[in-house]
Amino acid sequence: MKKFLIVLLIVALAWMIKLSYDLFNLRSQQNELSTNFSLLQKQNANLNDNIVALKRQLAAQQGQKSPDIQAPQVSVAKVTHDTELVRQQLDLIEFALQLQQYSTAVEKLSQLQLNLDSYALSPALVESLKEVLGKDQMMLQQFINSRLVQQNRIRDMLNHIDVEMARELKTPHQSNATASGSFWQRLIQIEPAAKPSAILMQRGLILKEAQLRLLMVQQTLQQGQQVPFQQAISAVIEVLQQLPDAKSQQWIKQLEQMKNTPLTPVPSLNTRTLMS
Repeated sequence: MKKFLIVLLIVALAWMIKLSYDLFNLRSQQNELSTNFSLLQKQNANLNDNIVALKRQLAAQQGQKSPDIQAPQVSVAKVTHDTELVRQQLDLIEFALQLQQYSTAVEKLSQLQLNLDSYALSPALVESLKEVLGKDQMMLQQFINSRLVQQNRIRDMLNHIDVEMARELKTPHQSNATASGSFWQRLIQIEPAAKPSAILMQRGLILKEAQLRLLMVQQTLQQGQQVPFQQAISAVIEVLQQLPDAKSQQWIKQLEQMKNTPLTPVPSLNTRTLMS
């Protein structure tokens, strides 16, 4: 029995190490995305500064040289750089959406719409951009509301399962009278009271592992990635499938339901299509 307990402890320790490593990788990926987003914001700010400096330089050159020769060149340069500036800001907005920084995305979209009049773009393009940006704002608000409602509902279900698992860990599991064969089969399988059940001992470790994997589901839910979210739920289901009791089967059904419900997809900006 001591050897059996030692083996169980070793297996449990290995599970803990592996799950801690998986959680560390998820957090590292999230930190890397946040760092990339910060770098993109800095690049966008530098591009804005460069655009302002370039406009001043071109205006000074235009005042020094012949207007008839320089005006067309200045106009083309302004249009080219301002168009690139709009595209850069759209990249920043889409990246913010991928990181689920919704307030930043909406703020940048509104800022872009307000700054359009200062860009060297054709009046027709400016009007089209304003109209499309207005539609994108409404679409993003609807998406944000839908995604947050869905995430909160899934998070509540995950928390409920986690609480039930914690309760099961504190309460000794009693096998259901209908879960393991007929009455006569159970009667002849009575074990000595002093001998702990191997299944019950393993059940506690399995539930602990399932709880840790639920944390990974929470992480992928926060990231809003459909495939990693489904894979994380599948990992929890795989762990719970080792347990034949009715409660575990109930959790599996709930998790399957969450897995088969697609997350609200991040919409594509109509402004991007207009600027392509």
